[in-house]
Amino acid sequence: MLNGNITRKVFSKQPAIEFSGRKLYPYTIGYWLVQPFLISIPYRYYYSKFQVQGWENVPLDKPVIFAISHRNAFMDSLAFVNTNSTQVWQLARGDAFNKKMLGNLFYFFHMLPLWRERDGVDTKAMNQPTFNACADLLANNAMIGIYPEGNCINEEHIRPLKKGICRIAFMAEERYDFDLDVHIIPVGINYTGAEKFKKWQLINFGEPILLKKYSNEYKTNPALAINHLKDEIEQGMQVVTTHVSHGPIHEEMVELSEFYARHDVLSAGNKFEPITWFKAKKEITPKLEKLKNENPEALKNIVQDYNAYKAERNHYNFRENTFDKARQSGLAITFMALYFILLFPLFIYGLVINYLPYRIPQWYAENNLKQKIFWSSAKYAISCILFPVYYLILTLIVWSVLGSLLSALIFLVSFPIAGNLAFYYWFDFKKWWSIIRYKQLGAEVRGKLSYAREKLLNTLAEL
Repeated sequence: MLNGNITRKVFSKQPAIEFSGRKLYPYTIGYWLVQPFLISIPYRYYYSKFQVQGWENVPLDKPVIFAISHRNAFMDSLAFVNTNSTQVWQLARGDAFNKKMLGNLFYFFHMLPLWRERDGVDTKAMNQPTFNACADLLANNAMIGIYPEGNCINEEHIRPLKKGICRIAFMAEERYDFDLDVHIIPVGINYTGAEKFKKWQLINFGEPILLKKYSNEYKTNPALAINHLKDEIEQGMQVVTTHVSHGPIHEEMVELSEFYARHDVLSAGNKFEPITWFKAKKEITPKLEKLKNENPEALKNIVQDYNAYKAERNHYNFRENTFDKARQSGLAITFMALYFILLFPLFIYGLVINYLPYRIPQWYAENNLKQKIFWSSAKYAISCILFPVYYLILTLIVWSVLGSLLSALIFLVSFPIAGNLAFYYWFDFKKWWSIIRYKQLGAEVRGKLSYAREKLLNTLAEL
């Protein structure tokens, strides 16, 4: 629901922003009307859990620049749109605007081009209209989203920032003698599996950075002020993301943090969800970083022990959650079996109906896109077109066979519901079957796996 401040902005007369021969409005009714149907609803279906933390840090009566982490291509933009009911202008790669139709669509969804050196253009000249438009938007208390890392890489660390975000902020303030009171909000978009369907997502808003405090420094030494602001933004972004320093064992440190975080949340009796998972990872990561700096050999030994444990676990084709669920009683496991038997017909129905539109986007992304960071974007875009068209065709077939529009519409409603049920049915079945296989292992094998696991967890707990 729109808050009063934003509603007033949407429905009141606003000054137009001139940009390359077109007029832009900070807030538009058209965007507000289509956003829920074209973005929010399908996006929340794509991710199984979507949580927002720290939105109270965002002032709704001030010009705001969001400094957003960038790990999942176009999905990051969609994620940010889904966090709130405000209308945020975002900067996107300039070459995506070259095609007129696509460019017009981007403008409609409040995106402006930002050109990069790799695009082979004079970035200073090409980006100046965008910088000017951003300054004008900020002067109208608009909100702007920028990805200051410059490029997109699915790694859990904040890369050195570009200075563009600082130049835009200072240019806007300088025009108005630092009376705009621009707030810069670090934003971390955190995923449990960026390229996969039905994973988790946490959007984390950090403490605001006030540009006012740099006004005197900027007036005397602009270059130094820009560097200081850039450093503060980078530090703020590290706070709101799962940041692990880059290096030879970056991936291993990420896996260790996830391994321990899961255990830490569940052992404390907390619900395992994006926010608790994020907080647990933020607690263990600095300890791993400290060990890496002070005793790299000890960290190397922990990594070796973890790799050995993981190899043994994978040998028996177990996931980590198998050990958490293995404590379930025989009665609970039996009830789960009954659940699978009773819902099996619905699972088959949902599977048959939804298999093709589910698999085709997945097949296309995995076989045609070399970089995993684009998989989710491609699967999402294709699914948004394919699923509605596929459902419509099936509905028309049902209508023609049964001769009843009402029956056809009932079937139409059942298609996505059955598809969602089928997905979670299969997900739960794999977990249940993994528990069954684990309990069938000999006591010696179970003891060996449990010992290796507990040893690792105790070692990490003592850091």
